[in-house]
Amino acid sequence: MKDYYQTLGVARGANDAEIKKAYRRLARQYHPDMNKGEKKAEERFKEISEAYSILSDPEKKKQYDMFGNAPFGGQGGGEGGFGGVRWEQSPDGGFKFYSNADGSPGPEGFPPSGMGGMGDIFSELFNMGGVKRQKARWSDYAEQPGRRRKYESKKGGDTYTNLDIDFMEAIRGTEARLQIKHGDRTENLTVKIPAGVDNGSKVRVAGKGQPGFAGGEPGDLFINIKVKPHPLFWREDADIYTEVPISIYEATLGSSIDVPTLDGHAHMKVPEFTEGGQKFRLKGKGSPILGKKGTGDQYVVVKIVPPKKLDTKTRQTLEELARERSYNPRLD
Repeated sequence: MKDYYQTLGVARGANDAEIKKAYRRLARQYHPDMNKGEKKAEERFKEISEAYSILSDPEKKKQYDMFGNAPFGGQGGGEGGFGGVRWEQSPDGGFKFYSNADGSPGPEGFPPSGMGGMGDIFSELFNMGGVKRQKARWSDYAEQPGRRRKYESKKGGDTYTNLDIDFMEAIRGTEARLQIKHGDRTENLTVKIPAGVDNGSKVRVAGKGQPGFAGGEPGDLFINIKVKPHPLFWREDADIYTEVPISIYEATLGSSIDVPTLDGHAHMKVPEFTEGGQKFRLKGKGSPILGKKGTGDQYVVVKIVPPKKLDTKTRQTLEELARERSYNPRLD
């Protein structure tokens, strides 16, 4: 049995920030781009990504904490421990619950609201299904001679689903293939995700929610975007950030270095006497601004890294400079 918390090296009570920090550290260490041709690193990266995809999603994390990793094993079924209740994993990663009043397995699909089935309890507990039910109202014509009672048409309920995408897919836009359930019917959709979406962005697909009632128009589909972290970049609105290590010599004397960007690499000048943590702006190198023209900027945060070893000549030079130094950072 996989222990996703152990995979990321965090405690079971770890919060979102601790989980994200652990993932970024491990993903950077084992990313395939950093370990060309190393199979073990590639497998480790897949395990880390799988663990993060579960623990970063509040609903999936809740399911994992309650049921373990059985619901995410891809076998699509299993027996629950709740007497007369059966659960199966649905295509979107959620669950379907089945139950009859006598505790025997019921027909496929969630029991109707108000029927007292365990499916409703789990649906409310985990907010699965994402459908806002609307009750039909009667137009009472029974009192009018020659007229029969009939239903008023009502718009269908909206459907809500989550979609995990990669960092670069969020920046550049992508197409996602979804399976949406409408009662006993499953609809396959290809949805265009616009460039510049971020965590929590909502993509609306008109008319792809639940069917209308008595001739009413269907509801809408709302897709909640969840963006996986990137091992090199992080994001604040449309601005992109990355941390780049430089040597103490480059920081003191100045240099020109290559830095990673969303499009590849760029040359950046490091002025002399640069301090650790100092930020440099690359104009227009950020993310597209969602729904608007233009892009954000990229900020390069420098980290000064001292050498791990010194040759004899370099050590002697530094020791001589230290003896003759006129600069004391604790005084100046």
